[in-house]
Amino acid sequence: MMGGSGGLLANVVEGIPAGYGWLKWVHVLGVVIYVGGLMALTRLLGHAVRFDAAASRSDAYRIFKRMHKFANWAGLLLMLVAGVVLLVWDPAAKEYMKKGYFHMKLTAILALVVCDIVFTRKLMRLEGEGEQPRPAFFRILHGVVGLTLLVTLAALFIIRK
Repeated sequence: MMGGSGGLLANVVEGIPAGYGWLKWVHVLGVVIYVGGLMALTRLLGHAVRFDAAASRSDAYRIFKRMHKFANWAGLLLMLVAGVVLLVWDPAAKEYMKKGYFHMKLTAILALVVCDIVFTRKLMRLEGEGEQPRPAFFRILHGVVGLTLLVTLAALFIIRK
């Protein structure tokens, strides 16, 4: 059934609002930006804390803080807002809420956000001078972020089938 002029929700095909496919792509784009940025920053910080010169560390930390604020948080916002809107719009959302794979995905995303909170707290306190955190912390965080990504992908593409 094709509707007239009522905005984004006017064109409804089989109960799914027009723009739903685009919103899925926005959600996936947010995930790619967010997880990719978090993976890159945890990896880079593992190397930057070993720089010999305090000025080099300070410059790197300043750049990483900007990257995190402007890229990662934008990706997180896209991911979460688009995900919530998709749940509200989708006529089958009640069925998703009953599926184990969906809860597995949400739990992995919650773990990812917790990793981001831990990372953000550590990143915002970094200064070029003084004692530096151990590179192992960022390596472990990098591994945990990668693991949550794998769990999410497994829930979506293996367990769901």
